Amino acid sequence: MSETELPRILCVDDEPNLLAALERNLFDQFDVTTANGGEAGLAAMAEGAPFDVIVSDMRMPGMDGAAFLALARERAPDTVRILLTGQADAESAIAAINQGAIFRFLSKPCPTEELVATLQQAVELHRRTLLERELLSTTLASTIKMLSEVLSMVAPWAFQRSAMLQTCVRHATQKLAWPNRWEVQAAAALSHIGCVSVPGDVIQRDLADGELSDDERKLVDAHPEVAHRLLTAIPRLEAVAEMVRYQARPAPADASADVARGAQLLRASQYLIRCLARKQPMAQAIQGLKTLNPAVSYEIVEALGDLRLSVDSGTRKARVRELIPGWRIEQDVVTKRGMMLLAQGSELSVTAIVALRNLHATGAISEPLLVSFGMEAGGGEASVTVGT
Repeated sequence: MSETELPRILCVDDEPNLLAALERNLFDQFDVTTANGGEAGLAAMAEGAPFDVIVSDMRMPGMDGAAFLALARERAPDTVRILLTGQADAESAIAAINQGAIFRFLSKPCPTEELVATLQQAVELHRRTLLERELLSTTLASTIKMLSEVLSMVAPWAFQRSAMLQTCVRHATQKLAWPNRWEVQAAAALSHIGCVSVPGDVIQRDLADGELSDDERKLVDAHPEVAHRLLTAIPRLEAVAEMVRYQARPAPADASADVARGAQLLRASQYLIRCLARKQPMAQAIQGLKTLNPAVSYEIVEALGDLRLSVDSGTRKARVRELIPGWRIEQDVVTKRGMMLLAQGSELSVTAIVALRNLHATGAISEPLLVSFGMEAGGGEASVTVGT
């Protein structure tokens, strides 16, 4: 809402005379819409942008204020809700407050000055909520992207594995009606950030199911705890940090439902990726998922049941930020001025990738580059929309 627009207010009541009075008393300070009852209020909410504030009567035929405001909360959680009623019924008022998360409870008849002051406070709360959400979304999305880019430079093989994990999680969460799905998507993107503390050759051998010494195994097994310590320092990523912490083992009994099922989805996805890396057919991997111990939920198995990932060698075009050590260049890489950088057939090293990224950042080279690879995850860039 711009500074010049009036705040949008929805007034819901079953008394037409009261609605007319509210519209008459508020029209010069607010953009008022009225609705005769709860059903009409829900219909009004479905038209146009969300309202800043909803004012509802408690006693209405068919759908009372408690039920209406509870539904209003589900459909427009950021809209501030006010209950206006003449009933001296404490039980009904408590029900409305609990079900609809009421901002303020006002008794009828309510003086216009008191109502206007309350509406102004509610509008200010609505504005703060939207600003905080926008700041949260922008800041967290940038933080997740930055950490993912750090991982891609420090531990490219771990970055590639987290990219495959994101592909699995995005596929599953599109089918799962989970709240805060962005948290498990963020957990997938940051699942291997703890690998920055593990030597690159150890990570590479572990991901290829190579042999590790006892000390090396301890380093690898500790990476979720390292990640947890890093992520808990970032506000609003507490649940994400817990999911990452328990990505390889069941979450404790006192963990929240979001954390438990998010960690379970990460564990299931990692199992599939390891099966495919061993060249197991997808159908066989899914069957194994059904008998995984500790077990994962049926809804997660179903959501991943038609997942398609390719782990075969092949050739494709890749962005510079997606490059992984060990890939081969299948077409000469030259600068825009014609200077040869890498000849066809060159194997990419960490040093070469860093140099290519620096050159791309300055605009000296163009992308994509033609490469051959040993494992494909459908793209490696972290992309998380916070709040969805």
